[in-house]
Amino acid sequence: MDYDLCVIGAGWAGFNAAISASKLGKKACLIEEKEVGGTCLNKGCIPTKALVQYSKQGLSFPEIQKKKTDVIQRLKNGMAYVCKTAGIDYLEGKAKIVSPDIVLVGPDKNIKTKFILVAAGSVPRGLPNIKFDHTHVISSDDVLILDAVPKKMLIIGGGVIGCEFACIFKRLGAEVTIVEICPQILPGLDSQVSKKLQQSLQKSGIDIQVGADCAKFDLKSYDKVLVSVGRAGVGDGLFEKGVEVKLEKGFICVDSELRTAVRNIFAAGDCIGGIMLAHVASYEGELAVANMFLKPEMRDYSAVPSSVFTAPEAGSIGASEDDARKAGVDYKASTVHFLSVGMAHVLEDTQGFAKVLVDKKTGCIIGASIIGLHATELINIFSVVMKNKIPIDDLKKTIFAHPSVSEIVAEVAKSFN
Repeated sequence: MDYDLCVIGAGWAGFNAAISASKLGKKACLIEEKEVGGTCLNKGCIPTKALVQYSKQGLSFPEIQKKKTDVIQRLKNGMAYVCKTAGIDYLEGKAKIVSPDIVLVGPDKNIKTKFILVAAGSVPRGLPNIKFDHTHVISSDDVLILDAVPKKMLIIGGGVIGCEFACIFKRLGAEVTIVEICPQILPGLDSQVSKKLQQSLQKSGIDIQVGADCAKFDLKSYDKVLVSVGRAGVGDGLFEKGVEVKLEKGFICVDSELRTAVRNIFAAGDCIGGIMLAHVASYEGELAVANMFLKPEMRDYSAVPSSVFTAPEAGSIGASEDDARKAGVDYKASTVHFLSVGMAHVLEDTQGFAKVLVDKKTGCIIGASIIGLHATELINIFSVVMKNKIPIDDLKKTIFAHPSVSEIVAEVAKSFN
């Protein structure tokens, strides 16, 4: 059968791309070597957030793992059902692009297609001097299938993955140390938010060493060493010699429309690098399909929220104050603490704050950071505001329900004169 679109990879980018093509009346196939749902569903967002939630419930570790697995399976079944009802052909096997319009699946199945979208995802990145053995030195994939809570755990890398797992395993009774080579945990996050989070994690009993070299730590003194220093794109081995798709440092090179050097081959999601988040992958997959079959549009990352499911939670979008200062933007910043929000007192969680940056010239928000109660949900309000370029003066006039945690958004808007 000939296809309008052949998608390689059934993660968030590939799955949403195939659905988008189906909605446009195009015939699509979705090829997956491993499991439907990709990293997000099987090794990333969903299982880690399941561990975050279930570790709060006083369950045994085997019970937590079972509940996590059950959630994943339900969602996988749902994705398979959506594919079937949308008329998408789901093919299991390893894919290789042998020409701009032919994809080989497995040893001998050739697929002819007008367009190809590569959404092959990513894998945990290791360190040159600390190799994964998947038993003692483990990746973020390995940690999700542990059968017991380690007594003593070293986490190399204080980014989102490292900090989330630190909170999970500390809550479950492990002695946890984070070592981060940068001057702060969550590099790139607003420095005030990072400092507040570090203080909170340390207060909970997590040992945090910033500006530190992991080589100075005796790995043998820890039951488990989790290396969480980023992810590497999956691109090598996907293209037959003669298919002129370019790769750089393992990531597939694309232009502003997500098109590779071969005109009818696009790529999206983690395999192109950049902002490696599931919701960005979904956006890119849908945008790639629109650029194949509709009017081309350039990708826009100006309003991408990022959430960290630590204790307390953190969320950010747009520029941090450090970013704005370095870019020479004439801005005004304002911070409001959860102590000023009635619902935070009712819920007995008043730690943290919301911080907003406004461009003095346009009156629009250029960045927001939140740490505290429901930060991972509240940051999405700023996504809507920034994407639609709603001025701070208009946000001031918006009526929020009382009492609600989201009133902190109204309060921080009103704090601007």
